[in-house]
Amino acid sequence: MKAWLCGLDDEEMSSVSSILTFIGIEHSTSLTAFHLPDFVVLGKVISSFELDEMVPVISLNESREVEGDYNVWFCPLPWRSQTLSSVLKEIKQLHTFPQASGVNLNLHVRHLEALLIRQALVSTQGVVSKAAQNLQIQRTTLIEKMRRYNIDKSEF
Repeated sequence: MKAWLCGLDDEEMSSVSSILTFIGIEHSTSLTAFHLPDFVVLGKVISSFELDEMVPVISLNESREVEGDYNVWFCPLPWRSQTLSSVLKEIKQLHTFPQASGVNLNLHVRHLEALLIRQALVSTQGVVSKAAQNLQIQRTTLIEKMRRYNIDKSEF
């Protein structure tokens, strides 16, 4: 799983980062680190929150109002790995079961497309022309999609 950390102060960053590292969750404060994180952790510093995608939110501040139709868990610090595990199980289930309001097809198609591009680049050891050939698309199209999904061929 991957998490984006937003608006955490130094104390929150230290606590949250150590727990996420302990339970094996990749995390970053950079929006571009992941195409789409599995969930977002909001700290006390951030006053409002809105993303283009409906990503589950874990808020460290119980009094925060989150604009939009997000799944939100209020989990003030200190966290324990057992406490967080139950929330993460629910988040994982959100990815496997369609929401009552429906499935965001665009989101799932982009996620699948990025996954297939990464797999093609892994299998060709980062050779873009071979990966494009395997995906049966033009090399320039693949390059454009790699830019869109922030995929760098040097990772492979």
